[in-house]
Amino acid sequence: MTDKEIMDGVLAEFANIAAIPRPSNCEKQISDFLKQRALSFGCDVIQDEKHNLIIDKQAAPGCENWPRVILQGHMDMVCVAKEGVIYNPVTSPIKIINDGEYLRADGTSLGADDGIGVAAIMFLLQQDFQHGPIRAIFTVDEEQGMSGAKELDDKYLADAKYLINCDSEDFDVLTVSSAGSVNIDAERRVKWHKPEHRFAYEFTIRGLHGGHSGEAINCGYANAVKVAAQAIALIGRKTEMELASFNSYKARNVIPSEAAFVFTTPLSDVKVFNVVVAKVNKYLKEAYGHTEKTFEVICKPCEVPQKVMSDDDMRSVVDFINLSMTGVLKMSQTEKDLVELSANIGPVVTRENHVIIYAFPRSSVDILVEEITNIYKQLGKRCGVRVVSAEPAPGWPANPDSMLKDVALNTFKEQNGYDMQAKAIHAGLECSHFYAKNPHLDMISIGPNNIDIHSPNEHLELKTLVPHVKLIQGIMEKLDK
Repeated sequence: MTDKEIMDGVLAEFANIAAIPRPSNCEKQISDFLKQRALSFGCDVIQDEKHNLIIDKQAAPGCENWPRVILQGHMDMVCVAKEGVIYNPVTSPIKIINDGEYLRADGTSLGADDGIGVAAIMFLLQQDFQHGPIRAIFTVDEEQGMSGAKELDDKYLADAKYLINCDSEDFDVLTVSSAGSVNIDAERRVKWHKPEHRFAYEFTIRGLHGGHSGEAINCGYANAVKVAAQAIALIGRKTEMELASFNSYKARNVIPSEAAFVFTTPLSDVKVFNVVVAKVNKYLKEAYGHTEKTFEVICKPCEVPQKVMSDDDMRSVVDFINLSMTGVLKMSQTEKDLVELSANIGPVVTRENHVIIYAFPRSSVDILVEEITNIYKQLGKRCGVRVVSAEPAPGWPANPDSMLKDVALNTFKEQNGYDMQAKAIHAGLECSHFYAKNPHLDMISIGPNNIDIHSPNEHLELKTLVPHVKLIQGIMEKLDK
């Protein structure tokens, strides 16, 4: 294969994937498409009840006794758009822009996390080279709950020796360990009443950097939800106020880049609140000015809402957010520059009967996830917020005896002329669930350079795509034992 054939082939597969909307828990259409595509080039395909795909390709002639290798990626994507862009994650395709250097989307996240991994695997399944039996596993719901990996039948992992996860974002970094996590939902039941005040305002923080709550948690970005809660507290010190709504709609594994709330007050002059706007601007510039360059803080009059929440409800919600831990909480003492424990306060949504706050702690040490979960629950009791946690996702520990790691590092240097870095990461990978199902699996995670994932600024560095595909093939050609 020439480099051009690889590039054109993988990008064609990715274009097919990007044309199909695929937010988490809406993957049936993309699963059906990939199933038929794999069947068309002669693979055996199983689609389970979750719409996970298990695709088997026979070994190349003479390689039938080689161990089975799993190539793995996920079908869903984080769907976010720039302000003002008309985009429905359930119905809108991704509009790809290729400038020759980067692949990006027109106003939305690109979905190369992990669409490009799936595309590379689909391309390789059609190629002839020396390899043992290949199993491609494409999962659903990686971005929200990893339920696809969690509920995958163990038997699809039991007969394999190696697994190459294609969901990493740094071409010259070999991921050998990842963090566990847990979904935490904090709910406050709300009592509504008609507003007592005649004037209403909408306060908005927007244009913050945002980003992946694992990979970017130590980059020093501000959390819009935390900043908005501080702004509510500032306003409450200046005047009476009634809170009508508090919303931030990003996914829980995204550092919030915007948040907004609506409140009523007896004050008719918006200039009074410009003092709060100035204080929030000053705070962001002094505390985050080295990383936050383009944010906006706006307070403007709006229509008086029909209902507002009680003062107790407002204080409960705001206190819980202001007192919640977020960002980096502990650094590893054994792995250089590795975040060992973090938390992200993600979406806040005002609904008909309650306000719900989503949090997402991560750690490579499972007991630390348990510890911070208990802290959130204690805080919830103090603030009058009901806190519930899902089943934690386990961590994936490094394997000091990994043959796959050694093969990958050697192959990378042979192909590229410099060393690849083996690294543990703070983000979560489905490898953690695969490890729990089969701890004997020898696993790594790799990928091309994909920058600013989980944001509308996501862009894929094209010069790393062909070498990434060659690396996968080169590794597989050496896994004869």
